[in-house]
Amino acid sequence: MRQDVKRTERNNVYRNRLKSKMKELNKAARENKVAELPELLKGAYSIIDTAFKKNLIKRNNAARKKASMAKAVANAMNKGKSTETAAQ
Repeated sequence: MRQDVKRTERNNVYRNRLKSKMKELNKAARENKVAELPELLKGAYSIIDTAFKKNLIKRNNAARKKASMAKAVANAMNKGKSTETAAQ
């Protein structure tokens, strides 16, 4: 029983890291913080891969999360480019 508690706590740490990094990335994408996005995306990918490796999420779930974040970043980057050209 003690092992179960330890593992649950450890898994919750990784789950919380994953959720918070995803929220941080989505917030930055919504606010068009284009300079921060590539670094946040890299960190998010790393956390997702770690969660998959530790069997916290399944392969397709990891792939879906990565794809949706990449799409959000791409949309934010395109919005950033269009506002830059409109300002000039």
